[in-house]
Amino acid sequence: MRASFTVAAQIIQVMHQRHRYKNPPIEEAICEFHFSPGQEWDYTIPGKLHTALSEDYAGKPREQKIVQVGLETQEGKSPNLRYGEGLAKVQLVTKDGKRMIGVGPDVLSIHMLRPYQSSAHPDQSGWDEFYPRIHEAIEAYWKVSEPKAVIRIGLRYINKIEIPRNKAKVEDYLECAPPNVSGLPGHINNFMSRAEYNYQDSVQLVILQGSIEISQNSLGFLLDLDVIWQDAEPITKQDALMKVSELRAREREAFEAVITDKARELFNESDRTQVTTT
Repeated sequence: MRASFTVAAQIIQVMHQRHRYKNPPIEEAICEFHFSPGQEWDYTIPGKLHTALSEDYAGKPREQKIVQVGLETQEGKSPNLRYGEGLAKVQLVTKDGKRMIGVGPDVLSIHMLRPYQSSAHPDQSGWDEFYPRIHEAIEAYWKVSEPKAVIRIGLRYINKIEIPRNKAKVEDYLECAPPNVSGLPGHINNFMSRAEYNYQDSVQLVILQGSIEISQNSLGFLLDLDVIWQDAEPITKQDALMKVSELRAREREAFEAVITDKARELFNESDRTQVTTT
């Protein structure tokens, strides 16, 4: 019990002291829920969800396909390659296509594309917009699909750090850059790395980082942070929403730990503000 209070206190502290940047590097933010099956899945669920959320997601729904490839074997015959397409999710989108919801069998995802935050209305955008969208989406999904519980939550932030020149040292912008090794050239042209960290509870942090090509006059670094909760014991909708806030606090803490002050200058940090997420 004491550990739970400690985690909650840390979350409150991080969220109240979070940095606001005028130009955050977020390309896409994703919150994804996986559910214990309730009623049998049917293809009317996306339509029902779209009806419930049509005011906010007035764009034309679209299908997201997955490719299925496998080997088909029969006795006495050579194996044949089997190819097919399956439905992963139906996407509900806003008119401008910058906000969307993905719904599939026992899965729901909420997406925010760039611009994640509005410089004109910082208190009505960013997380202050994202969390209400998450809350609205899971409430509507629960009514139309009636899942039993939540078994997995992922909160992922994909950041693109753009450097306005064609040469830069990774370590000037990312604390977890590849180390310099004696006997190798001092400048890294291209890199990609993945690291997984486990917290003491049922949460995992996955950090994917690497260099990306932007233009002839600028280069960039990818910083992909994915904070995942998964446990053998399913949780309720309300507990899931609370867990989302916890994951967000951990993602922010990890983001600030990974970037340097030089990176913060690129994001044009404004004054630290006292904010809440409820």
